[in-house]
Amino acid sequence: MSGPPGDGPYPALAALAAVELPRQATPFAVVDLDVMERNIARMAGYFGERPANLRPHFKHHKCTEIARMQVAAGAVGITCQTSDEAAAAVRAGIGDVLIANVVADRTRLASLARSAVHARVTVAVDSAVAAGLAAQAAARAGVVLGAVVEYDIGMHRSGVESIAEAVALAEHVAALSGLELRGVMAYEGHLVKVADRDERAAGVRAAFAPMPALLAALRKRGCEVAMVTGGATSTYDTAGSLPFMTDVEAGSYVLMDAAYAQLVPEFEPALAVIATVATSRPGRPLVVDAGSKRIGSEAGRPVLAGFPAAHQVTSEEHNRFVVEGPRMPGVGDRVAIVPGHTCSTVSLYRTLIGCRGGRSERLLQIDGRDPLA
Repeated sequence: MSGPPGDGPYPALAALAAVELPRQATPFAVVDLDVMERNIARMAGYFGERPANLRPHFKHHKCTEIARMQVAAGAVGITCQTSDEAAAAVRAGIGDVLIANVVADRTRLASLARSAVHARVTVAVDSAVAAGLAAQAAARAGVVLGAVVEYDIGMHRSGVESIAEAVALAEHVAALSGLELRGVMAYEGHLVKVADRDERAAGVRAAFAPMPALLAALRKRGCEVAMVTGGATSTYDTAGSLPFMTDVEAGSYVLMDAAYAQLVPEFEPALAVIATVATSRPGRPLVVDAGSKRIGSEAGRPVLAGFPAAHQVTSEEHNRFVVEGPRMPGVGDRVAIVPGHTCSTVSLYRTLIGCRGGRSERLLQIDGRDPLA
């Protein structure tokens, strides 16, 4: 680099560009292990003092080693999005998995049923058809799958839309062989990017306002509601304080990204993509050799660590930044980029290089990725 980092954002991550990995071609992904471990401990400490459990979302990092660290720190289990994530987690010895997703593909349901031979597996359902498909898969495998009824509280993606519909579906699930009704799931995803923290918290409380009435209606009909699950990294404190919430599915707090860092600054970005400067000219944009095939940016702009710079554009193999100030990295220098979205970034890699104290320490395998077709 053309000078020591420190006059721009994320100077500690900027320093990871100088880690000696001469045989590693750019772009590659690195993790500051000290920061990651602080994030895990900080979230575990919050939930260690509250009735709600932490059930972190595996889709954020897709790494079973990290998931085991979260469980060891006190998480009650993990949340997954796909059957491949669940299978990897169960193979790694994690015994309690929630699929926070309505799964209707028969092949994936069969995989979840196989995982249920070795672990407690719970799936979300929002229709009698989806519940029936899950029950069929469970019956074929000779197992019982848990089910939570998804209730739409504002995201309008999946979920039933009324208390009456939720009660009817819960009763239907309870009557199916192969399924066990375990509770309700609701996700406030339409609120997680609200910039003002107080406004975000008020929105979360308002979104979950129907939940007491729903739970009362379910219990009146004799329906099991042992689990009430939802929440996210930017809403963990509000969702985790709701008196009826049992499981909070926060995920991005572990590695963070440039977008979430603006919302919950108590958690620190721990992941960066190391890229090489391809073009550097005075008065022209800085071009690096990592684009959309290596850095997720659909949920936020990437940030050039260690330099005051504005992101300009992302293409397949490049990102362009306008560096503000007299110091620019030169052609051939390695730089660190904090992704705008970590969840989609890690799925583009097979390993993360864990670093500590300016040195590489170990590889973290992204073993929860969907296999290549």
